[in-house]
Amino acid sequence: MNPKIISFTAFFLSAGLIFFSAPVSAASLGGVDIHGFISQGYIYSDEYNYLVNTSNDGSFEYNEIGINFSKKLSDRLHLGLQLFSRDLGDISNNKVTLDWAYGDYRWKDWLGIRAGRLKLPVGLYNDIRDMDMLRTNIVMPQGIYRDLLRETSNAANGGGLYGNIYLGPVGSLNYQFVGGALFADSENGQEKYTNYLGRGLATQNGENEFDNVYSGSVFWDTPLNGLLLGYSGYTGKLRSPIAISDNVPGLGGTSTVADYEWFVHIVSAEYTWADLVLSFEYYLIDRDLKSTVISSDAIGLSYYFAASYQFNEWFTLGAYYSTYFPDKDDKDGEKLVAYDLPDHNAWEKDVAVTLRFDLSEYWVFKIEGHAMDGTANVLTQDNPDTDWSESDWYYGVAKITFGF
Repeated sequence: MNPKIISFTAFFLSAGLIFFSAPVSAASLGGVDIHGFISQGYIYSDEYNYLVNTSNDGSFEYNEIGINFSKKLSDRLHLGLQLFSRDLGDISNNKVTLDWAYGDYRWKDWLGIRAGRLKLPVGLYNDIRDMDMLRTNIVMPQGIYRDLLRETSNAANGGGLYGNIYLGPVGSLNYQFVGGALFADSENGQEKYTNYLGRGLATQNGENEFDNVYSGSVFWDTPLNGLLLGYSGYTGKLRSPIAISDNVPGLGGTSTVADYEWFVHIVSAEYTWADLVLSFEYYLIDRDLKSTVISSDAIGLSYYFAASYQFNEWFTLGAYYSTYFPDKDDKDGEKLVAYDLPDHNAWEKDVAVTLRFDLSEYWVFKIEGHAMDGTANVLTQDNPDTDWSESDWYYGVAKITFGF
């Protein structure tokens, strides 16, 4: 293991051991419940800058901070909101945002209504992706839960329905539906990802305008105790002003507006047996881009298998294998080679292993290693001087989290 990772791992662990016994609990003020979390991470990669634009040198620019407030006005009516801040290299930079805020009226078990800024029901874990203490892994499978696009799949301003439908001997169904307006701040990663997709041939030239987005999920709590099966869908449109690079013959220096539409499908399964949790998700995104000068369409594919086992109250071992193809019809990169791009930009395969230590009720420390094959999520603008000759590479992450 790289000496930088060893030294900073020791630092995190020492900090946790010093503070983990502090007597802290969730606060309540005037009947308002207050919870929060602070996560500080360190990331190092041996070949490419990944997630954080300086990870080759080792970086502490990797954190999340959140505080939330909730109030029960009656048995049926609840209010809540969360303020959130994160740093991911050269994006977000601890800008404070309204993560979610809602009014929730549960009329019946099978029908509740929410309004405000609502979490989008996307996959098994979108609603907990900010809270490190609620999951085993530090970095979630990037083909589905891409950190750079967190705001684009996090929440929408609008309304939603949810409920639990009891099915007797065949279990129950939990459903959610959210529709509303999406706001994705360009400073929080969305513009950076758009420019990556442009491959140096086109860049975003102003703020994107989003149409309404819609997201829904149905999960079946099956008669087999611990087995959960589900489907999620997420669709939306945006208009993006783009500038064409001077290097593009016949179009260099021109500007246009591109219309981009997407539809995400996710099939999910999770099985819990005692201290063992197994999960699987299969993801397809149908993308369509049109403008007066360029157009493209592709279907992205990703899936992962994950497992975690809690050996005792303080130690959990987790692992996953994930695969991502930006274009499921070009898994070997033949189309990219034609544009003088490396073929391994066409895939990303990730084997991850996580060690989680629950130091106390309030402190969690994790260390995680990733063996990578492919560079489909490695951003060219974060690696300007790279020769792109390596398909196999590694990165490691350590993180300590305090939550109350």
